[in-house]
Amino acid sequence: MESLLRLRRFVEPPPPKQEKCELCGAPIEAAHGHIVDLERRRLLCSCRPCYLLFTERGAAQGKLRSVSERYLKLARIEAPEIPVGIVFFIRDSSANGVKGFYPSPAGATESSLSNEAWEEMLKSAPELATLEPDVEALLVSRNQAWIVPVDACYELTGRIKRSWRGFDGGRDAWREIDAFLAELPHARCA
Repeated sequence: MESLLRLRRFVEPPPPKQEKCELCGAPIEAAHGHIVDLERRRLLCSCRPCYLLFTERGAAQGKLRSVSERYLKLARIEAPEIPVGIVFFIRDSSANGVKGFYPSPAGATESSLSNEAWEEMLKSAPELATLEPDVEALLVSRNQAWIVPVDACYELTGRIKRSWRGFDGGRDAWREIDAFLAELPHARCA
């Protein structure tokens, strides 16, 4: 019997790992906030107290910023021609410009955006002037647009990576994209 009990640990799945705040090590829930490490250009999982420490731009000498929690559906936007069905744009404070990213099965593929193209987008949707650098993104899909937290765009990229099949993604990938877009909070339309 004792031998069977020892073997049991190989048969039973291990308990799920408790996620921890990447700043202080405190346990965090599955749904948690994120902080952008601006020097390393990466997202950090955070507990609520650590998240609140970095909501102001000057915190940590501007090296860390809490990801926005704002979702705003835009009434209209004139975006540059998008060669694929979905793109997100981030105002990059270190480059002092706007970068475009195409979610793909290989991750988020970066593309440059000219200042002129960004200015045209600002004219069509003045709300874009409120887009917080590094922590918010403009998400555009099939003539629809939202201002969303930047981590939402990386969540979408992860969903695409997991579900993409073949050249065009297949039905599963597009179902996943449509489900993600349907889940976006639409409480306010600009």
